[in-house]
Amino acid sequence: MEQQLPAPASKHRARLLAWSAIGVAVLAIYGWLYYFEPFAIISRYLNDKITDTFILIPAIVAATLGIQLTRQFKPAEPPYRIWLTFSIGWWFWVGGELLGYLYDYFYWYTEYPEFTWIDACWVLGYIFFGLSLYYQFRLLYFKRPRSLQYLGFIALAGLIALGLTQWALQAGLGEGYSTPVVYLSVLYPVFDIFEGGAALWLFFLFGRGYLGRPWWGLISFAVADSINIYSWMGGFDNTPEKIYYAFDLVSAVTYMAGYVITALAFASALDHIHRTENPPPGASEAAA
Repeated sequence: MEQQLPAPASKHRARLLAWSAIGVAVLAIYGWLYYFEPFAIISRYLNDKITDTFILIPAIVAATLGIQLTRQFKPAEPPYRIWLTFSIGWWFWVGGELLGYLYDYFYWYTEYPEFTWIDACWVLGYIFFGLSLYYQFRLLYFKRPRSLQYLGFIALAGLIALGLTQWALQAGLGEGYSTPVVYLSVLYPVFDIFEGGAALWLFFLFGRGYLGRPWWGLISFAVADSINIYSWMGGFDNTPEKIYYAFDLVSAVTYMAGYVITALAFASALDHIHRTENPPPGASEAAA
């Protein structure tokens, strides 16, 4: 009697659905903690650190899985460089999240310094994300990447941010902050637009391909950071409280979703590679 083996693709979809369900549940719990602040009765600092931990865990998982995906390729293969630079970017952002604990401990009851090592981690993360996107597009459209071209894109983003900074200051946004701080705050959403747009482009190019999914997290961050920076610069000053808090919640959950989406995408890619390279015992005989 011929043995009926479970379809590997079906098991892969089942695992992906299970992981996605866990991700949605974690996001729902995080949103509840963030909005209702149940631990604020004890301490707002405690509630904040609990929600920060909910962010940190998928951030570390995404960065770790990114390195594991990188190791599936040989150093001489183009995907190795793409995913290595992408994963380095995630680790810089993990560093930023960890530094947030340290700075909150010392500055929770006082004002943060204008510039911190957290900012350095964010900027370096963006630079490595952009570099990985650049390598991906060069692989798709050209043979040999040229670093000077990527430096040109960074310079262009910097100039656009400079122009938007002048507009923001003239519009009265960012009042009470120095020009360099406003510039850095504008630079983040500019990077988000550039890299989120590039990730969206890759989404349409790859379709549902497993190596196109890790970029989706950047799209989520682009949405979250844009809302957050607009709010920080005073964009919601004349907005009713209910609308303001609704946007604030969307920004917070979407921000965390960026890490969750990336972690799920890396896990799905690794599972796809492992099941295609290591089919279940008896699969070849069943196919014969």
